[in-house]
Amino acid sequence: MKQIIFPDQKTYQDVSALHRSDSLIRLRQTFLDIIRGHSVPFAENIIKTNDWVNYLYYACLVRRLVPDQGALIIDWGGLYGHVTKILQTLGYENIFNYLLHKMPHYPLFKEALHLPTLWGEDSNSLSLETDSIDVFISSGVLEHVREDGIGDEERILKEIGRVLKGRGLLFIWNLPAKLGTSELLAMIRGKWHHQFRYWQKDILYLLRQTGFELLYLDKHKFLPGSLLNFLEKKIDPLVLLKADNRLSHLFPFNLLARDFVLVAQKSGS
Repeated sequence: MKQIIFPDQKTYQDVSALHRSDSLIRLRQTFLDIIRGHSVPFAENIIKTNDWVNYLYYACLVRRLVPDQGALIIDWGGLYGHVTKILQTLGYENIFNYLLHKMPHYPLFKEALHLPTLWGEDSNSLSLETDSIDVFISSGVLEHVREDGIGDEERILKEIGRVLKGRGLLFIWNLPAKLGTSELLAMIRGKWHHQFRYWQKDILYLLRQTGFELLYLDKHKFLPGSLLNFLEKKIDPLVLLKADNRLSHLFPFNLLARDFVLVAQKSGS
């Protein structure tokens, strides 16, 4: 695995700058106005500041590894398009939100934000040309493909490999760990939790089987989401992000860090 130093001090400086930039403040406010004005469901990851800051953190990872702002990028299953718009705001000109299902509220976001959107038809195949994509992003999507009883992670990863150009990059984040704090607390309390979660060996196996070479793997988010939501009212979210990442890399807290974030490259020339 190639050595990628991330996060570092520059990462946190960059996230802080993005969080305070006028363009991204306006972008988030547009999302919030639509969500609150129309009671849009499943939008907590935009409403909660600590989640939004983590998306800026991921965007910094993309910017670190994808210097070409003309790269063709697919934001796979990007819900209301927040990742697409963050990266578009950072200058990426050819990014598309790729969706399977036409959600009732999606046209509100598409029209207001001029969201570039592509539509697929099958959970196990991609309506994209072979060797056509530079970068593929799974932002909290891969863990859901089996939930309908039809989707299959190995099949869709092979499909992602098919559409990626040679040495194309696959970013996966918000991938739930088997023993993450939030998942364990939700199970104890009888609340919703991810049906499918992962050991590190599961991820490595899937990548090997589907023709990917791992470039970067990290585990972060130790503090449960409910605690972060309480603390963000009292502590700067950038301070929380940095502190939470530090805890996630210290034993024994790292054993209970919530999510994996990884970058893989399509094998071959």
